[in-house]
Amino acid sequence: MAVINFLVNEMGYDSSSVAQVPGVFNCSLKERIIPRCSVIKILVSKGLIKEMIPLSSVSAMVDEAFLKKFVSKYEHQVPGLLKMFEYHQLLQN
Repeated sequence: MAVINFLVNEMGYDSSSVAQVPGVFNCSLKERIIPRCSVIKILVSKGLIKEMIPLSSVSAMVDEAFLKKFVSKYEHQVPGLLKMFEYHQLLQN
């Protein structure tokens, strides 16, 4: 329930789209979903990506690929993005 609550109420995903990605429930809310969604939310708010990334990409992408595609790529436009991502991971442990 915590995963659905966060993704729907905090991130704005539609509950039916969450239900279509059952693999998201195998991911740790604290170690994977919250840190990654925090990065995505910042990138959307700054207009660097146009829309929320599909949950299947957010949950299934390996850490190295996520860092390359969403953190390293935009670090120069959003200074501190890597530190924020790491901070969220540390907070959750």
